Amino acid sequence: MPRKPLILAAVIVALHLCEAATLGTTTLGSLLANLLEIFACGFAAIMAFAASRRGRGLSRPFWRIVGAGIALWGAANLGWMYYEVALHTEPPTTSAVRFLFGLEGVLIAMALFLDQDKDSSRIDAEAALDFVQIGIVFFFIYFEFYYLPAHHLDVSSAFLREMRVENVEDALLTTLATFQVLRARKPHFRRLYGGLAFYLLFLTVCSALAQYLQSINSAPTGTLRDLLWTSPFLVFALWAAQWQPAPAGEAASQVRRKTFGELMLTNATFALAPLIILWQISRMPGEWRLLRFSLLGLSIVCYAARLGISQFREAKSANAVLRHTLAMDSAINGMAILDAKGKYIYVNAAYARIIGNTTREQVVGKSWREVPSQGDVAPLVPEVREALQKHGKWFGPLTVHHSDGTVVPTEMTVTAIPDGGTICVSRDVSERVSERRARAETEIKYRMLIEQVAAVSYIAELGVKGQWLYVSPQVEAMFGYPAEEWLSTSTDWIRHIPVEDHPIVHAAEEASSRGEPFQAEYRVTRKDGQTIWVSDTAVVVRGSDSHPVMEGLIVDITDRKLLENQLQQARKMEAVGRLAGGVAHDFNNLLTIIKGYVEMALQRCLDRPELHADIQRIENAADRAVTLVRQLLAFSRKQVLRPKILDLNVIVVNLDQLLRRLMNENIEMQTFVAKGVSTIKADPGQIEQVIMNLVVNARDALPDGGRIVIETSNVDLDSAYTLDHAVVRPGPYVLLAVTDTGIGMTAETVAHIFEPFYTTKESGRGTGLGLSTVYGIVKQSGGYIWVYSEVGKGTTFKVYLPRVSDSIPASPAPETPAPTAQRGHETILLVEDEPAVRQLAQRVLSKLGYKVLEALSPEDAERLAADNGAEIHLLLTDVVMPGISGRELAKRLSARCPQMRVLYMSGYTYNVIAQDGTLEEGISFLQKPFTPQVLTEKVREALDRAVPLNK
Repeated sequence: MPRKPLILAAVIVALHLCEAATLGTTTLGSLLANLLEIFACGFAAIMAFAASRRGRGLSRPFWRIVGAGIALWGAANLGWMYYEVALHTEPPTTSAVRFLFGLEGVLIAMALFLDQDKDSSRIDAEAALDFVQIGIVFFFIYFEFYYLPAHHLDVSSAFLREMRVENVEDALLTTLATFQVLRARKPHFRRLYGGLAFYLLFLTVCSALAQYLQSINSAPTGTLRDLLWTSPFLVFALWAAQWQPAPAGEAASQVRRKTFGELMLTNATFALAPLIILWQISRMPGEWRLLRFSLLGLSIVCYAARLGISQFREAKSANAVLRHTLAMDSAINGMAILDAKGKYIYVNAAYARIIGNTTREQVVGKSWREVPSQGDVAPLVPEVREALQKHGKWFGPLTVHHSDGTVVPTEMTVTAIPDGGTICVSRDVSERVSERRARAETEIKYRMLIEQVAAVSYIAELGVKGQWLYVSPQVEAMFGYPAEEWLSTSTDWIRHIPVEDHPIVHAAEEASSRGEPFQAEYRVTRKDGQTIWVSDTAVVVRGSDSHPVMEGLIVDITDRKLLENQLQQARKMEAVGRLAGGVAHDFNNLLTIIKGYVEMALQRCLDRPELHADIQRIENAADRAVTLVRQLLAFSRKQVLRPKILDLNVIVVNLDQLLRRLMNENIEMQTFVAKGVSTIKADPGQIEQVIMNLVVNARDALPDGGRIVIETSNVDLDSAYTLDHAVVRPGPYVLLAVTDTGIGMTAETVAHIFEPFYTTKESGRGTGLGLSTVYGIVKQSGGYIWVYSEVGKGTTFKVYLPRVSDSIPASPAPETPAPTAQRGHETILLVEDEPAVRQLAQRVLSKLGYKVLEALSPEDAERLAADNGAEIHLLLTDVVMPGISGRELAKRLSARCPQMRVLYMSGYTYNVIAQDGTLEEGISFLQKPFTPQVLTEKVREALDRAVPLNK
């Protein structure tokens, strides 16, 4: 109970007591007593209007109407106070003031006839017509039972009659309120009408007691009996102040269904007013005929209008129900309505098919325990009941087993309705379950596939700072980070990319931001610090809520990059080799001229020592140039080799003592030759050059001393080895390894170590051709060379030479050197496109008595051969010439001159007379640059040899 209204009510009662005790029925006392009654009436009306603002549904118009009735009573009391205080008399018997007192009952009756079934906060047309009927009935009651008789009564008798009429009205209203309490179908309506019934009962008792006291002792306002009029309003005000609307859940709680008798009573009530009015007008005098029939006609019109409106709304509701029923009947989802006892009162075809695989007629009237089967619903009963009690609804899966053995997965929604029944909505989710199962199986297969491939699959938001949403477990094997750790820091994943590769990543991200697929190759630093190369391929797809994401694969391409670098290095070395070979060829021609004329100049100035010494220095410089050119030829694999079957161990052991003499005192050299090392086929001089160069290079890498190890062994290079060494062919090899514990080399230095003229030594120490010479010899011998080096730990060179099954032949008898400058008389056909070399050779040979025929070109040589074919004993020809080669020229001329010998000369061969630089047996070859002495020796040697069958 609110404290303020209670205090105000107590103050009003106290003031009444004080007024009665002090002023009594004086004019001032009557004024004060009337004002207190009016104030109590206004207090009650205000509390009623406040309750109306708090109310919902029917309670809002209820409080407004009752409050308006009480306010009208207060207005009537103002008129009474005027007559009593100002005029010192009571209002006339036919005064409007007396009529206003009766309007309170009219409005309360209207409140009692509000439609509980609608529970609306608005007063509709039907309610307004009912109010008109109620007004007409109360008008006739007032008119017949008080107004007409009052014309024949004195003032006192008229007042008593008025009070009796009002008492009867209050009693009837109390009875009607009690009846509404009994027929109310919702608890909050019972509380509302119950409070009104108590108020009306208290008002009836108080007014009857006041009437009785007034009949015994008539007195004006100002006595204690005034509390009998004030107290009901104070009680009403306190009830309205403490009243609260029903909670939303209670307002929609279960209600009982109307019985047939209640429906009959409700419909009979509509016709009750016209019948009462008809009965009332039958008792009225004839002079009021116009009024009687006018009000009767109005009542009948109101009844007809109300009946028409009700029927229209019922028809509209029936149409809506029909449409809803048709919609429910044709719905894909199953729908059913159960009464309070749990029996089906409505079932659509879909529900009957889903739940029981039957017809709707066979389901209606059965209990929910029968359809679906008890075994299907029994486990869910406690859960459903608890959900209905707490929330008024339940939703969950229900698996239904049909009688034919079919299993149907469904989703069921059960909702409680106010009358105690429930609405069930079911949905067959068989397709969804199948799709979900198929999707799950597909996802499992996809995940298994993704997690088995040697690649990292990922799903990530766009942008370098985008969050990675998924990454496959292979990320740990590839990058060293577990998937959870990678995802937790994925917004900063670019920190694993070297700064030099950031532009590549940003370009790829820009492509993805435009919705384009991309493929990028960049480096990634693993958790252990190792750097690997990866290929990142991704496409942009639409994720959830149309949010674009990237789906991609990352593949480790470190091995591929290594092979690409090896192939690129091999192509670069090949290009450099071709360049070096071309330069060497031109230099050989120049050096042939220089050395030839230097040798002849030396012979002519033997008597002039100073000049002889100067020319000797020129010859020394030319010899050094010859050495450089031969190293270039070795690197370019264009030198002529004379291979033999060799035992690598013998060569290593024979060189051991020589190599040790090259070592400083602080360098320890160890040689380990494996037993049973197979033979190889190579030029022994070139192999010795390889060993010498590698050991000297190792020595130079030990400025502070250390250890050099030379090893030999048989090895088999399989396909696994060739995966990391793209240019290597699998097979059996002999390994020559030279290892030092020196300063080592960086990866950048290793990448250039075999390039000509590349050196890490200070100026003046080495030409930069030592390792390039080794590279060329090994490659021309059919082998491979690899270097492994780490800064501060040392370097290992591994040379792989193909094994052969041939045995080492017996050593031939040493050849007797040819006599120096032996003269001759034979005819020699000299073919050389370089004029200076041709002139030098012609001069030297002619001086020794040979007849020399000079040819500028192969075509010129063929012409001379045609003219002097029988006289040509030797063809001295360059190998590489414009038009046809020297070998082809020899074949053509040999057909004309079968007894003609052939001597080839060249700076390198281009494989014209030597296969892979290996000279064939029986072929005479003169390597440029040469001296006059070497020329004459080779010419004499060729002329003295037997004519070969194949030239």
